[in-house]
Amino acid sequence: MTNMNFYMIRTLFSFVSLLFITCNVLAQNAVEPVLMQVGNSDVSVPEFRYIYEKNNGDQADYSMKSLQDYLDLYIKFKLKVEKAKSLKLDTISELRNELAGYRKQLAGSYLMDKEVTETLLKELYSRIKEDVEFSHIFMLVPANPSQNQKDSVRLEMLAVKAKLVGGMSFEDAVSQFSQDKNSKSQYGRMGYFTAKMPEGFYTFESALYQTAVGKVSDIVESKIGYHIIKVTDKRPARGQIQVAHLLLKGDSKEISTRMDSLYQILQQGADFSQLVAQYSQDKNSSRNEGLLPAFGINVYDRAFEDAAFSIASDGGYSVPVRTKAGWHIIKRINKPEMDTYELFVKKMKGQLSKDERFELAKKKLIASIKANHQFKENLTLLNKFSADQTEEFYSYKWVPVIKDGQNTICAFGTGLVASLDDFAGYCKKNTRIRLRYDKNKPVSETINELYNEFVNEKAIEFEEKNLDTKYPDFKSLMKEYEEGILLFEVTKAAVWDKANQDTVGLKTYYEQNKKKYEEDEKALIQKYTVQTTDKKLADKIYKFVKNNPVDKLQEKFKNKAVIVVMPETVERTSELLKGMEWEAGAFSQPVLNDYGKYYSFLKIQEIQPAKVKTLQDARGYVVADFQDFLEKQWVESLRKEFPVNINQQVLQQLIK
Repeated sequence: MTNMNFYMIRTLFSFVSLLFITCNVLAQNAVEPVLMQVGNSDVSVPEFRYIYEKNNGDQADYSMKSLQDYLDLYIKFKLKVEKAKSLKLDTISELRNELAGYRKQLAGSYLMDKEVTETLLKELYSRIKEDVEFSHIFMLVPANPSQNQKDSVRLEMLAVKAKLVGGMSFEDAVSQFSQDKNSKSQYGRMGYFTAKMPEGFYTFESALYQTAVGKVSDIVESKIGYHIIKVTDKRPARGQIQVAHLLLKGDSKEISTRMDSLYQILQQGADFSQLVAQYSQDKNSSRNEGLLPAFGINVYDRAFEDAAFSIASDGGYSVPVRTKAGWHIIKRINKPEMDTYELFVKKMKGQLSKDERFELAKKKLIASIKANHQFKENLTLLNKFSADQTEEFYSYKWVPVIKDGQNTICAFGTGLVASLDDFAGYCKKNTRIRLRYDKNKPVSETINELYNEFVNEKAIEFEEKNLDTKYPDFKSLMKEYEEGILLFEVTKAAVWDKANQDTVGLKTYYEQNKKKYEEDEKALIQKYTVQTTDKKLADKIYKFVKNNPVDKLQEKFKNKAVIVVMPETVERTSELLKGMEWEAGAFSQPVLNDYGKYYSFLKIQEIQPAKVKTLQDARGYVVADFQDFLEKQWVESLRKEFPVNINQQVLQQLIK
């Protein structure tokens, strides 16, 4: 077996081993009762309780049998890990390097999940429970603006904000300054909105939910410009609804009267679907009983939406409702419940990692890390480095030459210190990042941007180093993987390799357990296929075969049908033999196949007696059984080497 195969098996085995180890290492202290000791290791009640519930799920009933069964499994696991540690397998550099690589891989995604994704998911789930009504003052920023253009518009908006603070009404400010032509005539009113808002509007969305009803926000930037928001109402989110409708186009008195008549007919018990088919002027939906796709707020006319969401129950319908399209009667089909948080996470988690809010939250995390961990930087050193660079910095050939490279350029307390050499190496290594900058940009600006990216990476790196302290479950996850590696290595040496390499032991085990590898009786059969749909001919051939040698068959019927005879060896339990006598010479009845194209029948030619498989033929089964045998012996020896002491009093207290 190759090293690559062993690595793959080890990885798989490590994760399988998670069934037997805790997912949450709990800090041990004097008040935690110890359930048992395995060698030099204590297992506390909280640790055992957690893994017992985790791995038994709904079956974790705390019955004596259930507890004892799982305790036996866990003891075997702990014994093997103790053996691995006694052999100092945990000090092997190859395994330590593998563990370090896994940690680095896991830490990045874990940190983003815990500090960014989980926070965003909880925030968004909270927001989708509420609809927010608002008005706004808007000023447009040109497409692809320069910083000067953005600053200029922001200054104008600051002046508007000052007027609002000075007492100007929001409505007057909208009339004088807002550049949103659609909402200006409505005093900036935009109606109700709910999260999640489109890409480029996360900051806007946050302002909506963070501003109290009746209050005015600070200046908010979106991808199209700047806004000042006034929140006018908040209500429980309407969510989604599916309805059907009957539409009469127009707004004349005649149309109104006609719709009232249809409504009266409905109240008298008429079938809504039949009325839709007969009268509705919505060509698209009338073919499908008036059914519309499920929708939320801000999809249809406000009057239509309000009427739909006001229907109290499935199957109920509204009074006639007037919209720009005409007159409607709306029937509620269903209103789905809000997703549970677990289902919401499954739907949204992948989307959030691609959303602007993820990057903004990541920046916020980095700022928090810097603020909470004594971040310091030497900008004088950075500026000196920048001043020494030429336009060659933008080429592949650039090589950093630094006199004071060992000096610290940034640090997070004493936990992570980066030198100027580290930053220069970052610039050199990330050639693609360096070359993506415009050569017309001053080198100092490019270096500043690269430095900011460098600091961000170091902040994340620093936080990743402290995950074990901050998150006990991360520490547990790393312990799981480490013990999984040890379990694999020690079992490989004591059981798997031995079972494959100890040819004498394997042969001895086979000789002592031959009967386990005995084959059942088998039948040598002949399968006859007659290429005909003529039952009389098939019966004639069948009768001939029963009374004559098979070698005369082809000559007898060569001009009447193609007959194929195939030998086959089958088990006694084969479906082919269902209903047949278990004896040589037995026949099945001719049967027309499922496609009605030919007849077939079987003959048992010979009964082959049961026999013991050779070691070669049964090797796979023998090796597997030999491994089980070796493991049982091994575990028994481990019990003698590493005493197991169970606190029976504590165990009894766990029983329910």
